[in-house]
Amino acid sequence: MAVFTDVRFTSDVTVQALAESVSLLMSSNPKGIMLLCTDEAASWGETFNLWVNKLKVPIFGGVFPGLIVNSRFEPKGILAVGLANDIHVSVIENISNISPHSVNVSLTSSSVHSVVIMADALSRQIDGYLQQVLHSISDDCCVFGGGAGTLASHPQPCLFSPKGMHQDAMLLVEMTTEWDLAVGHGWEVLAGPYLANKVDDNRIVELNFESADKLYQRVVEEHSSLLFDEHDFFDIAKTFPFGLARLDDTVLIRDPIKVDEKGLICAGDIPENTMLYIMRGDAQKLISAASGAVRNTLVNMISTQHMGDCILFDCVSRQLFLRDEFTRELQQIHAELGQHHRLVGGLVLGEIALDESGILSLHNKTAVTALARVNAEERVR
Repeated sequence: MAVFTDVRFTSDVTVQALAESVSLLMSSNPKGIMLLCTDEAASWGETFNLWVNKLKVPIFGGVFPGLIVNSRFEPKGILAVGLANDIHVSVIENISNISPHSVNVSLTSSSVHSVVIMADALSRQIDGYLQQVLHSISDDCCVFGGGAGTLASHPQPCLFSPKGMHQDAMLLVEMTTEWDLAVGHGWEVLAGPYLANKVDDNRIVELNFESADKLYQRVVEEHSSLLFDEHDFFDIAKTFPFGLARLDDTVLIRDPIKVDEKGLICAGDIPENTMLYIMRGDAQKLISAASGAVRNTLVNMISTQHMGDCILFDCVSRQLFLRDEFTRELQQIHAELGQHHRLVGGLVLGEIALDESGILSLHNKTAVTALARVNAEERVR
């Protein structure tokens, strides 16, 4: 039994094109719709709100810098995916200003097997809200998702729900579908570790009691031929992310996205007194890590279950780093899954995944592939 009832893609990013795609999608009798759109959709506003109010099934999704359809990268378009199983969509508003501890994020049903989370990537306190979600789920619940928004990096509506478009918000999508996750990044340590002795949420103020931006610039310039005075900051930083050391000996990647007078701003929280590495990337190792994670997950899937359709949330900064090689990453991931399996997704601004150690994290520069479980008896129906 397929997890997706139908998949519709159009390169025309208008509410009219959306309405036409969803009208065709409805003939497959979906119980919910996942909607992924590129930058142009951020301006839909009230036109989208009026349209979605008439929709008969719950919808969720967001605006992203690019879309993934099987092994293709689509820089512009609308991707509407019909879902065969029940979903419930909740919206948490104003997450930058309301303490996560004051918000009830309890799930609505005990039959929930997975939660898809989408958040405005420019919001603060995303990690705090993720920990609240973690406290409300069962041990066998799968959690994954990504950050929505555009590369323009200015606040605007970027999330879709049955209530309309949202900004500075988080979507919690409860599903009865079961998923297995494949998470891989492939980045390697260049230098460090350095003590993040002074931080402010997602801003690193000091490393080893030295101005963070000065230490970062000095180390990167020592290990490369690049000079920050001659390039835009992110043009260099996309190749040299931070690696946050974790207790299970893994490294969580953090993207430094810009520098201001107070320090280095990253795409995700940095806990104070954390040890940080400066990382570097090799295209083939990044691609192998993403596709290898899928291969390992397939090997570990229970023998009485089979893989159904798949969702891929891949970091936009991987695409910016890999450039023409990014298509090869998609091709290798899809090849591991098998060409007859459908793969949909988007380029996200931060990837969300609950790992086997029970840690729910916002990742950067990482590929998160969700593989739907289909029981053997359902597969032959």
